[in-house]
Amino acid sequence: MDLRIATCLTLPEPDPDQAPLDAALAAAGVDAAWVAWDDPAADWDAPVPTIIRSTWNYVHDRDGYLAWCERVARAAPLWNPPDVVRASTHKRYLIELAARGVPVVPTALIERGAAVDVAAIAAGHGWGRLVIKPAIGAGSFGARVFAAEERAAATAHAAALAAAGEVLVQPYVASVDDHGERSLVWIDGAFTHQIRKSPRFAGDAESVTGPYPISDDERAVATAAIAPWADRILYGRVDLARDGRGAPMVMELELAEPSLFFALGAGAADRYVAGLRRRLG
Repeated sequence: MDLRIATCLTLPEPDPDQAPLDAALAAAGVDAAWVAWDDPAADWDAPVPTIIRSTWNYVHDRDGYLAWCERVARAAPLWNPPDVVRASTHKRYLIELAARGVPVVPTALIERGAAVDVAAIAAGHGWGRLVIKPAIGAGSFGARVFAAEERAAATAHAAALAAAGEVLVQPYVASVDDHGERSLVWIDGAFTHQIRKSPRFAGDAESVTGPYPISDDERAVATAAIAPWADRILYGRVDLARDGRGAPMVMELELAEPSLFFALGAGAADRYVAGLRRRLG
């Protein structure tokens, strides 16, 4: 069985899932090749199924990336599908999740090129410490935290981001400092494991621990978030934090190229490969 695994020419950071995935694919007899989505020499019109993994530089050319997804999917199956990738690579989805009744971190969206007044946004919502980040972002790209007395600096950062694209303004969620941000990993129809991530902003290295048990309220929120795509995706990740009342809410919904922390979930990589093989018939 031939398979392509999409990555990028220059990884912004190492991919912790590569070695466990390679081992699981080899054990299942799957002949896979890692190919950079942004490699102009790659033949993406060849009829070879593709899974998206570490295409983490797409944030610098989302339009080109989405066009690449469509091109690949015309030639052979792509997981996850292009429309799912499109929906997951712009964090406007937080507004859409809230409209569906899914609890999410409170979010104000600044449109590209719009006038920016972070002080007014914060005052209108009663927010103190703020997180400001691009609506198209991966990892810690462009994400910064600002204290309540740093409104001028926050506005300057938001304005710089808004010159290039949409921007999210959110309150800093205090529970990430102790309880942490919890990532629930979805593989082939079920949540398999949960890890804890420490807060991460521009320039920070990722720190994860786990696995941790998935509580009933976390599972319920994550299930509601992923529901529209649950029967169409091979993989996904729902990042949650707890609000001031202790209730879980969605921080991010990752259905395009998330780290799945295979090494921290017993059997997760094997389940991923088994689900892939079923889809390929």
